[in-house]
Amino acid sequence: MKASMRTAAAGAVGIAVLALTAPAARAVGENTGEATGVMCGTDGASGLMVGAARAGDCTTALRVASAYTRSWNSGGEAATTVRAAGSVWSCREQPGTLNPYQECVEADGSGRRVILMS
Repeated sequence: MKASMRTAAAGAVGIAVLALTAPAARAVGENTGEATGVMCGTDGASGLMVGAARAGDCTTALRVASAYTRSWNSGGEAATTVRAAGSVWSCREQPGTLNPYQECVEADGSGRRVILMS
């Protein structure tokens, strides 16, 4: 009985240590070869994970992803233009290291990007 209680206590401590050392935001871009950013959530229509460079861009990223998936061009690599979050975005499929992913880039040249991946 005492041995099982010690084992349970050690397991609980191990879980707590792992929880405290885990990053607050999941990094995206690891499978795409792109710069790492943050996971903002999932797009409701496609179920794809939505990522941005910074956590402060997540609201915009989710709006862009929603607009893109509503007008998704299943023609593969053809670019699709969407208007979302007060800007125009150019979206298209990109080849990834393991799987292709979707990327939207703000058309004004600001460098802001939104990534959608499974």
